[in-house]
Amino acid sequence: MTKLSKFEAYKLAKKSGAKFSKDSDQQPISVKSDLAAIAKLSGYRKPKTASGSTGRYFFDHLKAKKKKHGWK
Repeated sequence: MTKLSKFEAYKLAKKSGAKFSKDSDQQPISVKSDLAAIAKLSGYRKPKTASGSTGRYFFDHLKAKKKKHGWK
């Protein structure tokens, strides 16, 4: 099975309702749940020392990629 690229994951996250103009804590629970599933599809693993959810960490990861690459 091929993994999703980070850009494909970003597009899927937007489609599921993630608002990248907001903070990860402002995302609905349903979006965080979708983000966790998308993270798994893309092969993302949160840091071992992470104290938050995979969905939250993946959202912040994608938000940083969006800023770095200028994704729309």
